[in-house]
Amino acid sequence: MDSPRHRRGLATARAVLHVLSYLEQHPEGVRADDVAHLVGKSGSTAYYLLASLVEEGYATHEAGLYHPREHLPPVARADARHALEDAVDDLFLRTHKRCYLGVVRGGVIEITVVRGRQGMARMPGLGTQIRDNAHALAMGKVVLARLRPEALGRYAARGLPAYTEHTITTLPELVRELEAVRRDGFAVEREEFDEDFCCVAAPVLGERGTLRGILGLSASTRAFDAEHDELASVALEVAEEAGPRPALAV
Repeated sequence: MDSPRHRRGLATARAVLHVLSYLEQHPEGVRADDVAHLVGKSGSTAYYLLASLVEEGYATHEAGLYHPREHLPPVARADARHALEDAVDDLFLRTHKRCYLGVVRGGVIEITVVRGRQGMARMPGLGTQIRDNAHALAMGKVVLARLRPEALGRYAARGLPAYTEHTITTLPELVRELEAVRRDGFAVEREEFDEDFCCVAAPVLGERGTLRGILGLSASTRAFDAEHDELASVALEVAEEAGPRPALAV
């Protein structure tokens, strides 16, 4: 039997293809409200679907109208799409916050997928890699919490720069924070990297406890304080659903 996660992924894929076909039939341009009516979804979901097509190069957005690209990019190979991309889509649709996927490569955290509708605030200065700022970011804390003490000591020895007055800047503070990450299963940051930005992140683990990726979401301080428990719960749930499925008894 298909899992709810699998069905949601298929539904999202079908909606994207439906919207792309609709754009090609209306080269004069369509509005987000038209797409919402077409797919029978909310306005925020329509914005998300259209923004995804723009981000991937299949559509353009100008003066409130979405148009099909005249020269579409080649379809990506199946192995080029990260296996956890559906989880980011799921997290966005369930929280309506900007969502991220981080993957550890070559000693840095690469942010490989970002989801968020147009107009949703981005984390200022975040870029596409997390390196020496890991201690100030929830996604970075998830990775630091998995380091051996000596490796964490080497990271801290390079310095723990302060980005705001809330940034952790000493090793003892960082150790206590990472103990909480291991205990709770997720990490948070509240205005530690930039003012009025907060994040929640959870690890996606492989069958042997290996780190496959980090799912994260960002919110304003007001939204974070009001929805902290719910956001953390959803991030944990989506991360667990994206992990290995238990074998069926025979």
